[in-house]
Amino acid sequence: MRAATSTFSTPTASRAQPARGARSVNRAARPVRATATAIARRGALGSVSSTRGSRACGNGAIAIDGVASGSGSFEKMTYNETGKWREGLDLAGWAAEMRAIEKEYKSPQHFEEDVKHLEKILSWANLCYFGGLGLLAAMPAMGLNMPGWLNGMNPIAAFFMSVAICARWTMVGHHTCHGGYNAAQSTNGEVTGRFHRRKFARGLWRRCTDWMDWMLPEAWDVEHNHLHHYQLGEDADPDLVERNMRPTREGKSPMVLRYAQVAGLALVWKWFYYAPNTLKELFARKEREATKAGAEAPNPFKTGSLPSTVLTVASGAVTKGQFGALWETVKCFAPYATWSFGILPAIGYAIGGQSVALAWFMTSVLADVMTNVHSFIIIATNHVGDDIYRFETETKPRSDDFYLRAVIGSANFRTGGDVNDFMHGWLNYQIEHHMFPDMSMRAYQNMQPRVKAVCEKYGVPYVQESVWKRFVQLADVMVGKRSMLVWERGD
Repeated sequence: MRAATSTFSTPTASRAQPARGARSVNRAARPVRATATAIARRGALGSVSSTRGSRACGNGAIAIDGVASGSGSFEKMTYNETGKWREGLDLAGWAAEMRAIEKEYKSPQHFEEDVKHLEKILSWANLCYFGGLGLLAAMPAMGLNMPGWLNGMNPIAAFFMSVAICARWTMVGHHTCHGGYNAAQSTNGEVTGRFHRRKFARGLWRRCTDWMDWMLPEAWDVEHNHLHHYQLGEDADPDLVERNMRPTREGKSPMVLRYAQVAGLALVWKWFYYAPNTLKELFARKEREATKAGAEAPNPFKTGSLPSTVLTVASGAVTKGQFGALWETVKCFAPYATWSFGILPAIGYAIGGQSVALAWFMTSVLADVMTNVHSFIIIATNHVGDDIYRFETETKPRSDDFYLRAVIGSANFRTGGDVNDFMHGWLNYQIEHHMFPDMSMRAYQNMQPRVKAVCEKYGVPYVQESVWKRFVQLADVMVGKRSMLVWERGD
């Protein structure tokens, strides 16, 4: 890991009281514009109350959402002033309480229930997928035909299939590949179960049976589990939205066209952006490792600080005659594309001929589009907004700084209940997940209220809000209407 570069220099405050300048940030209301205003009455900062938490923010606290004074008088102030929460923060005390929570939920006493819970979530995903296929096959036989203009395509079946595809990525694949079940699936260093990161989705067969998607699991491991997770919000984070969308943010296109670009990206983002960009990071790592060993390793994905996409891959092949990236991308796509758009339509053809094959093909396409939109909404929104921090310096993994960055660089959605969490892809616990990446879904669900309470106790901003409001934040940052906070700037 990299050497630490501490970004904190804060005196110690009493652990029993919220830090001076603290604010409760349980995002239950509308978002705040970093470049515009939060609302509070300056003359009554000592008695400001917030709709986000159960306590008032005393000692000069600034509550920045739904804030009002007793007289109902409001005055604008810059969001930057809310950086006062940093003054007097007892970072060591806060981090110690977080580590105690982590230790408790990593206890072996939870392992059996954690795995049972994962198996339940996987069974829900399988029920959705095969139930969708069952509807696709059975509805015409039962005389329940779709309107003619759909040409046999079945949106109901597509919806259930799409939910399952999303679930296998965001819940089963995501948490397993992070090592969330490693301890429960190994004994004395020996892997004993399929939900261990050293076994899950490794190789072509296990990729097809465990987690078949556009992305190559090994590439996802590098891009997400290492680079994004341990360099969250830094320039080295491959998923830093502000940087990745710089051409759009700084372009001269009208806003309506910029928003249209965001909508278009949501329809195709897994195969257009995520798969080739994870390949880029995989080959970059191989290149670095080869260089250290005094050898060479080809890296066909060269896009500098900007992400690799299907467009950059195709452009390199057409304009420069560089087909390496194109070939690697095709190999990456092949298993999922063959199943979804080849084998499934062939099964449809065997059942009912060409018309049924076309219906199955179009339903698979629709399911993929739905999955793209669903995953875009619950994933791309996790670390972006004008109330979320990005960072210009590095930090050491598992340090106190690292834990704090996980909180102030992330946003949670509505939490609680397996059905709610399932539809959010379990990404509504992003704060807890980025603090403790190698834990189970069930652990995040159970610890979340305690993590939030400790943040409120110490005055650390804990952003929690409806996923739809976070999506507005995402879109606005992508088009340049809003900008993120920068830690080193003092925001």
